[in-house]
Amino acid sequence: VVGMTRSQWRSEGKLRSLGVPDSFEEFALAIHVYTLQEPSIYEVLSQVMSCPDRRVQGGGISEALQACAPYIHFLNEALQRLPERFVHRGHVYRGVQWVFPSPKRHDPVAYFKAGATILWYGFKSTNTRNEAMSRPKFCGHQ
Repeated sequence: VVGMTRSQWRSEGKLRSLGVPDSFEEFALAIHVYTLQEPSIYEVLSQVMSCPDRRVQGGGISEALQACAPYIHFLNEALQRLPERFVHRGHVYRGVQWVFPSPKRHDPVAYFKAGATILWYGFKSTNTRNEAMSRPKFCGHQ
C-alpha cells in the first residue's frame, strides 16, 4: 500500500500540489496509512492503545503496545509537524457510546465543561459536523 501510494503521489506531484515539501513524504504516508479503511490500521491501534492490559506489572507496556510503539511515535511526530494550514483550530465533535458521569446522572454538558482540557490516551476521530455523531463508526444510535 505504501509503495503504491508513494509512487502515485510522486508521479502526480501530490505533495507539491498541496504546498507540502517533499521532505514531508514519510510523515504524509504515515498519516495516510492511518486513515485507510483497508487495511484498518486505526482499528488495530485503537484496540491496542485502549486495551486494559496495555500496562504490565512493573510499569512496562504490553507486547502488543511495544510492537505498535514505533509507528505510534512516528505518527504522533507526523501530526505535530503538519504545516499550520492543516491544523484545525475550532470546535469538533466526538461521539462516544457511553454516558457521563453515569447512566443515572447523564449530563455530558456539565461533565465536559467548556474550555476544559481533555486527555485521550490514543488517537481519536472527531468531526466538525455534529450530524456525523449518528454514524456507527462515531457513536451510532442505541
